[in-house]
Amino acid sequence: MDSRFAGRKLAFSLLVCIAALFLCVSLAYAQSAGSGAITGTVTDPQGGAIAGATVTITSLDTNQLRTATTGSAGDYKFSLLPPGNYSLRFVAPGFKTSQVASVKVNVTETATANASLEIGAVTQTVNVESSV
Repeated sequence: MDSRFAGRKLAFSLLVCIAALFLCVSLAYAQSAGSGAITGTVTDPQGGAIAGATVTITSLDTNQLRTATTGSAGDYKFSLLPPGNYSLRFVAPGFKTSQVASVKVNVTETATANASLEIGAVTQTVNVESSV
């Protein structure tokens, strides 16, 4: 009798785990199905990664801002962005500020916007035109 109960308990536990897995997968898909992303790498003129750079994106449709800091490899990512056009601004100490006027984000796609910052004062700005 104990082995039947243990078997049923195991089967029920397995069924609950599978149901939870399907629920998590469907929720993750639902969160990203109507959004896109922007990713990229920030480098110096020699191609070295710039860690700790501040990347700010602005929705050209809503003027909403989001900010991220680059990782040790100079990489950044903005996820779950509503579709639309975004401007990007890259700032790092000892480098000129760089801007990308417009990057288009499409549903379920990841746009890439890399930046190579020039050495100089932060008060200087370099504008970059991009057609992604």
